Amino acid sequence: MKAMKPIFRTKQYIKYGFVKMEHEYCCCPKCRNILNAGPNYQPEFCDRCGQALDFSNTEWEEDKRLGFLKPEAV
Repeated sequence: MKAMKPIFRTKQYIKYGFVKMEHEYCCCPKCRNILNAGPNYQPEFCDRCGQALDFSNTEWEEDKRLGFLKPEAV
């Protein structure tokens, strides 16, 4: 089985209840399972389907702050 590059996607989330953040995460190219991967750990295989993964030349980005939530009118 040939190693394939993971698919990178972004998702937004709320940090501390008021800071809008954007996070980049990786998925298996075969089964689309979200991988537990980051700059300190890159799995060699997908834990769901067993697809071999190739993280060479991967540049990891930190979460980006997009702004703040507007306070709700009371």
